[in-house]
Amino acid sequence: MKKNLLALFVISAAVFASSAMAAPLKITSGSPITTTECAILGDTVRLNLSKGVFGAYNCDEARNAINVGACHETGSRSTSLTCAQIGVDAAGDAVFNDSQCTSANVGAVVTVASPSYRGFRASSTGGTVGAQSLSANCADGVPAAQLVNFN
Repeated sequence: MKKNLLALFVISAAVFASSAMAAPLKITSGSPITTTECAILGDTVRLNLSKGVFGAYNCDEARNAINVGACHETGSRSTSLTCAQIGVDAAGDAVFNDSQCTSANVGAVVTVASPSYRGFRASSTGGTVGAQSLSANCADGVPAAQLVNFN
């Protein structure tokens, strides 16, 4: 009996953990994102992406938060980045679009080590839409891997 209860607890915890904090999902232009994919949505939404734009979203039911990110496959490269707060973490501390950015220099331009492609990210936890450096050119899968993870 104890083994059965333990097994039930482990399975329940795994199911709850996977539903509470889902993995980033690709945005397919025009396809519905329902409350099944993102439990904190009030209604089904459809996001339309322009040609060459790739996007992703990540829902965290425990935080009651959604991160959305996108980039363009022919995006520009630059060595400068405007600092922006792009949300808050689980502790309520500000999350910025670059490690050089702080609340004291939001809106200021910083220099990044080498030219990088840009993606853009927004979060329902607050802040603004902010550019973020990517490790390479934007392609399918890049927004899910680099733009929408929770810190």
